[in-house]
This record gives sequence, C-alpha cells and structure tokens, in this order.
Amino acid sequence: MTLHEPTIFVLLLLGYAMLGLQLATIGRGLAGGESLRRWGWGNSLMLAGYLFLLADVAAPWAGWVVASNGLIVLGEFVFVAALQRFIDQRRPPRLLRIGGVASALSMAPLMLLPTPTRMPIQSLIAALPLLWAGWLVWRSRGRAERSLRPVGLMLVLVAVALLIRCGHALLQPQAYVDLSQPNPAQILLEITAFTALAGSGFGFVLACAERATSLLERQASRDHLTGALNRMAGGPLLERTLQRARRERRSVAYLLLDLDRFKQVNDEHGHVFGDEVLRRFVQAVHARLRASDLFVRLGGEEFALVLPDSDAAGALAVLEDLRQDCRALGLRTEAGRACPLSFSAGIALSPQGSVDADALYRAADAALYRAKRAGRDQAALAGADETIPR
Repeated sequence: MTLHEPTIFVLLLLGYAMLGLQLATIGRGLAGGESLRRWGWGNSLMLAGYLFLLADVAAPWAGWVVASNGLIVLGEFVFVAALQRFIDQRRPPRLLRIGGVASALSMAPLMLLPTPTRMPIQSLIAALPLLWAGWLVWRSRGRAERSLRPVGLMLVLVAVALLIRCGHALLQPQAYVDLSQPNPAQILLEITAFTALAGSGFGFVLACAERATSLLERQASRDHLTGALNRMAGGPLLERTLQRARRERRSVAYLLLDLDRFKQVNDEHGHVFGDEVLRRFVQAVHARLRASDLFVRLGGEEFALVLPDSDAAGALAVLEDLRQDCRALGLRTEAGRACPLSFSAGIALSPQGSVDADALYRAADAALYRAKRAGRDQAALAGADETIPR
C-alpha cells in the first residue's frame, strides 16, 4: 500500500481549516465558550504544524520538521486543556501548561538524533497528551455530555496509532532510515490522524452544543433565583406522577408550603436578604428530597412539594424534618440579627392518583390558609377539621 503524503497533508489542512471556520462562526453562541476558544487555538496550532509538514515535503529542511512536530504536540496539549476546562469548569493545572511547552521545545534537540532513534521518542511524547485526554473523558463519563465520549475515543485512537509507530520503530528501526519509503505504521498514523483528530474537533463542538441545549432546558424549567422547578415545568411533571400513581395504585401527597411573614422579611431587611432566605430554604428542601420527589416554586414565597408513594403520615414526617432543618439554618442579617425561618403547609392526598392536579391544588390551598389562620408554623390536612401543630 502506498500513500501520497502531500495529498494527506492537504486533506489534513482542509479539515483543520474547516473546523477553524466552524469554531469561529459558532463558538460565541455555544456554552463552554472559553473551552471552545482553547480548542480553536489548538486547531490553529495543528493547522500550522501540518502546513510546515507540507512545506518539508515540498522543500526538505530540518527546521520545517522541528516546527511542525513542536506545533502539533503543543496543539495536542491545548486540546487537553480545552477538555479539562470544559469538564471541570476550572483552569487547567500548571503541570499541563508546563508539559505542553516542554514537549514542544524538546522537538529541537531530538533532531540531533538519528531518525530511527528519534521516531519512537517523538511518538511517545505525542501520545501522552492524547491518552491524558482520553482519561479525562473516561473519569467524567457519568456527568459529562454523552457526545464527549467519541471525542475521547478518537483522541485515544490517535494515541494508539502513535504507540504502534513507537513500537514499530523500536522493533524495525531500519524502516525509518528513509521516510520517503512506504511504511505501514506511518500510513496507519496519517490515516488515523486525518479521521480522528479532525473528527474529535467536530465532536467537541457537538458536546458544547449539547451543553448549551441542556442549559436552555434548565433555564426553561428552573426558577432562576432558587433553582427549584418553575410552575411551567412542575405542572406536566405532576400530571406524569399522578398517571404513574394510577397505574401502580399508589398514593401521592401534595404539599403547599408558604414561608411565614416573608413580606415582613423583605420590608425590614431588604430584598437581597429575602432572596438569600429563599435560596437557603430551597437548598434545605432539596437536601431532603428523594429522586422521585418534585419541588416547585409557584411564585413569591409559595412552593409545592410532591411526594409520590406517600400518605399523610409520611408527608407530616417530611414537614417535621424540614422544620428542624429551617431552624438549623441560623439565618442572620448583615447587621447580625437572627432571622428565624418557619413555614405553614397545606396537605392534600391523591389515593391511587384518583384526585387530579387542579383538585389537589385547591384542596391543599384551602388547608394552607387554614394553617395560616390558626397561627402559622403548622400544617393542615385537607378534609380534616384541625391543624397539626408544630
């Protein structure tokens, strides 16, 4: 099998140029903008590196080889930095930056070695950042975007091709005396580099697009202040919960919670402190939720809590735990004044999902106002004449 190297290098240049154009066009509109910019820098370094390789094919000179190898390795480290930034949402470690610069600079003294000796060392150096990238994607597989997995896989494929060339150069050094002669390891590496390195870039753009979509969905379904579900998202989820309760013949408890005298908190301490109270309250509730529970901010200081497979006793137990959690918050104003937090609650039940969402809300709302009229900081059960004191 023969390979026309100038053709491969031209294809690589076109691939990186197309990716660079895509990054420049859509990078600003996607989530992970800083990570995309870093990937764009890596893409530019790769583009320049393969341009120097093409120059070496046209007019052989050791300087072209040093520049191309250095830029390609540096580009790989920049790709890793972009992945680390995207996955961990923090600045890449200093070791990564130092390693990238040192690896790129090492290409110059390596040119003093004979090609059969130099080739396995260069291959190993170039493989290490790509293996690092694969490890980053692997360790984040449970929380990162699914479209990031092919990115890690393609980068690891290039690393494997480099390691194969490293082993081939160690076992058959005579194959690297004249690089103009056909070499199966070289062919494998160049084909893999063409398909995988450029493809991983497009995959990274897809991962950023996936994150942007997830953020938009979250913004559409979550209250921007507290992170609780908003009313628009909560309605369909409640309907789905009731449908499942009907199928499985289980009860659903629907609770309306209203923070006591919250208007007074805003009036006396300001809306900034009031917002912090809401956030802390929601955090306390979220810490108690099961995966199947729903917590919705209906508006202002009113919230709905949906407890699948729960009866009145279970709902009351949850409310008591929440009361203890609210007392333990230890809220204080900027002036150091204690601000105890309490809430009133109305409870309505849907046995086997037989009570629909509108009826649940009306029943829980009536019970909530009965609890508030009885003195607040307590709960009332719909259909019962008495409130349940704290």
